[in-house]
Amino acid sequence: MLRKLHRRLNRLPEYIYLRNLLTLPPYPGVKLTPKRKTNLWLSRIEGMLGRAKLRSLPIRLTVEAANACNLSCPACFTGLGETNGRRKSLMTLELYRRLLDELGDYLFEMEFYSWGEPLLSKFIFEMIGDATARGISTTISSNFSIPWDADKAERLVKSGLHRLGVSLDGATQERYEIYRRKGNIETVLRNCRLVAEAKKKLGSATPQMIWEFHVFKHNVEDIELARRLAAEIGMDIAVNKGWQTGEEWDNGGQYKFFWDAIPFPCLFLWHYGVVNTDGGVAPCCGSFYPEDDMGKLSIAPGELGASTFREVWNGERFQTARKLFSSRTGPHEVKKSICYSCPVTTTWERWRNHRLIGKHPWDFQVGYSENDTWNYFWSRRDAVNRPSVPGSDTVVRRLEG
Repeated sequence: MLRKLHRRLNRLPEYIYLRNLLTLPPYPGVKLTPKRKTNLWLSRIEGMLGRAKLRSLPIRLTVEAANACNLSCPACFTGLGETNGRRKSLMTLELYRRLLDELGDYLFEMEFYSWGEPLLSKFIFEMIGDATARGISTTISSNFSIPWDADKAERLVKSGLHRLGVSLDGATQERYEIYRRKGNIETVLRNCRLVAEAKKKLGSATPQMIWEFHVFKHNVEDIELARRLAAEIGMDIAVNKGWQTGEEWDNGGQYKFFWDAIPFPCLFLWHYGVVNTDGGVAPCCGSFYPEDDMGKLSIAPGELGASTFREVWNGERFQTARKLFSSRTGPHEVKKSICYSCPVTTTWERWRNHRLIGKHPWDFQVGYSENDTWNYFWSRRDAVNRPSVPGSDTVVRRLEG
C-alpha cells in the first residue's frame, strides 16, 4: 500500500517540487558551498513558479568536449554523419574556462558529452581537472572503443573524474556491433581494465565505472554475461531499455527506460545548461541542430555572439520557451521552435487542463514514453534545409591521430 502511494506521489509535480526543495541532488564528489546551495534552491523555486526571466543559473552544465565520433551508431545524428552546419571540432579551453569562471561556483555537476565522443578531445584531462578543482562533480559517457593506454588511464584517474559511463550494449562482439557499429568490444573491455588497474595503483575510489547496457531485442541474451564481466572488472552495471527510431520495442514489457515520462516542466529550461563546441547554447540534450539553439556565445575576440552565458540564459528564446509552460500560444515563429511541440511541453499543457477542469490526478494518462521523446527530436532532421559541412568526414581520423 505504501509503495503504491509512493509511486503515485512521485508522479505528482507538487510532490516532486516539495521533495526537491528539501533534498540535495545526488551528485558524487560535489563540494557543498553556501553559493551553490542558495542557487540550487533559487533555481527550484523559480522553476516551481514558472518564471521566464531567471536570477538563478544552471545547477548542471553539459559541455560538448568534442562533437565528432569514431563509431557509426544508427540512431545517433553524429553516428550517421549528419551534417548540421557545425564543423566537427573540439571545445577550446578558452571557451570552456570562460564558462567555468562564470558558472563554476554554482554548478553541482559538469557533463563532458552530448552527441560526440568526449575522449577524442586532447583537452579532456585539463577540462575535468579544472572542474574537479572547483568542487564540481564530473561525468563522462564514452563508447571507449578508442586507442588507449596505461598512461591515459592514470591521467583520467588523476583528473578527479567522478563517474565514467561506458556505453557497452552487449557482451559479445556479434551483438555489440549491431548497434555500436565500428566498435570493438575487446578494445572497450581492455580500456575498462586499464582504468580499473590505474585506480588500484593510485589508491583511488574514483571514477565510479558504470557499464551502460542499453537493452534491445538483439542483445537481451547478453545481459547476464555482461553482469559477470562488469563484476570481474569492478564496474557497476545499469541495464535500461534503449531508444530506437520508429516504434518502441518491448512496449509494456519487463525492460524500462532510464526514467518514466511524467507531467513536469522541462528541467533544461530552468536547471540544466548545454553548450556546443561552437558556443551554441542548446535548449536541451535532445537538440542537435544549430537552428534550434537558444543563442550563441562568442568564441573569439570580435566574433558575433554573447559574451556571457547568462545573456543567452535570459535571452528572448529561453524566456519564450519557459512561457510555453504557462500558455502554449504564440506567433508562427514560436510554433516552429523545438520546444513548442516537444512531448514534455504538450503533456504539461494537457496536465494543466486536466487539473483545471477538476479531474483527479491519478486519472491522468501521460500518453507517451521516452522513446516518443527521442523520435520527436529525430524528426527534426527533416525540419529545414541544412548546409553541408565540407571536410567533416576526415575530422575523426585527424582527432584520433
